[in-house]
Amino acid sequence: MRKYTGRTKLMLLFLLIMALIVTACGAGGNNTNTATNTSKGNDKEGNSPAAGETGSAAGEKVTLKFTFWGSPQEKQAVEEAIKAFEAKNPNITIDSIHIPGTDFLQKLNAMIAGNEAPDLSYSAAWKLKMGEEGLIYNFFDLMKDDPSIKKEDYLQYAWWNWDTDKSAGPYQASVVPSLMYNADLFKEAGVELPPTKAEEAWQWDEFVDTAKKLTLDRNGKHPDDPGFDPKNIKQYGVKFSLSWLSYMPLVLSNGGDYLSKDGKEFGLSKPEATEAIQRIADLINVYHVAPSPVQASSIPAPATALQSRKVAMVIDGSWNHLDLSKANINWGVGVLPVLKDYKTFFLGGSLIIFKSSKHPKEAWEFSKFLTDPQNVLELHQGLWMPQLKQWYEDPKLVDSWANEKLPGRPAGFQDAVMRSTYEHAEPSAENNVRNFVEIDAAVTAGLDQVWLGTKTAAEAMKEVEAKVKPLVKGTYLK
Repeated sequence: MRKYTGRTKLMLLFLLIMALIVTACGAGGNNTNTATNTSKGNDKEGNSPAAGETGSAAGEKVTLKFTFWGSPQEKQAVEEAIKAFEAKNPNITIDSIHIPGTDFLQKLNAMIAGNEAPDLSYSAAWKLKMGEEGLIYNFFDLMKDDPSIKKEDYLQYAWWNWDTDKSAGPYQASVVPSLMYNADLFKEAGVELPPTKAEEAWQWDEFVDTAKKLTLDRNGKHPDDPGFDPKNIKQYGVKFSLSWLSYMPLVLSNGGDYLSKDGKEFGLSKPEATEAIQRIADLINVYHVAPSPVQASSIPAPATALQSRKVAMVIDGSWNHLDLSKANINWGVGVLPVLKDYKTFFLGGSLIIFKSSKHPKEAWEFSKFLTDPQNVLELHQGLWMPQLKQWYEDPKLVDSWANEKLPGRPAGFQDAVMRSTYEHAEPSAENNVRNFVEIDAAVTAGLDQVWLGTKTAAEAMKEVEAKVKPLVKGTYLK
């Protein structure tokens, strides 16, 4: 069992303090095709076992500890996948530990510090620090001896790198920002459903007008009606998650980015970015069509919020499609609104294998199983999206996971979610920006004041710029 140095423990504590709260599946349900381990033994430098070399004697019973997060629906789906894997590999038992997203990093760090790290785990942006500290395997080393794993097979921006030739792997699976809605509320308001094609996306003013028509106070008045009471709203037109997941598509649409093009400057303080962020804040504080963070605290998770008619539209992660498919609701999906050009991104975590694992070969086998869409197709029919390009290009493969007769794939899904992202994807800030976890902690704190209306986006991001300047070190993906 690897012993961790004082420096490593300090780094783990730093990660715990600085990391963003792990989002439910957002960084979670993500797929990596890690490869057969490459060098002999689990040595001091953390090299992998040789290709084909087992981590235990043939037929020996092996138990792997696997940590993951997710909603009750995701938990059930993952557990079903585990049963399928164990049926095919009777000598391997998966000790699965489901940890709520809000507690995940804290508990994982405690396990690592106590020399009880899992064999493999869901992961978010904090994994890159773990890679730098030598706690997890370098995926590029693992894939060298496995010709079935080819970088070019994956989505262009699907890689988690902590250095040029060091990676925590590609996405375990993909998820995307998604606009979801309660179709019955649109019908009752006499409003047309959101467009499903990127070229027909709502311009921002159209989106705001639609959100107004779907917002009602306790007396049934809309924001533009005389006597509308913004302090007593029973139904909001839209709810944004207010994280980078939701505001970055609009920033990209307006020509901005998280960093400047050369990666040397903080991009969210630039006019293109602050204008986009301010537009979202104005939904809350000017137009009263979206809840503030305080108001949102009493609104349930997206699927329940739409089902309970507390909101008409939600812009959040596509992993919510699974929960919506299980809810008693007439729901749909549309393309995101735009300011200029349609831009969005794939995102997702990766399955990381810890170097302290006594059974890295078996851990790889489970990772390989869980990250192959063929083996966990049900998970890709509502919860996840594939991370391999051919699953967006081969009509038969597309039909297997994106057929709009599937419960988690409503009418318009292929255009509104699959094609709009595949054809307009940019790098995700989370797995592209160096020191993202630390920078985004400062950004999130600064944006709280913007969402509450106490500062403008330009004022808040200028203050954040001064704080994060030492952390801006460019990007990983070229």
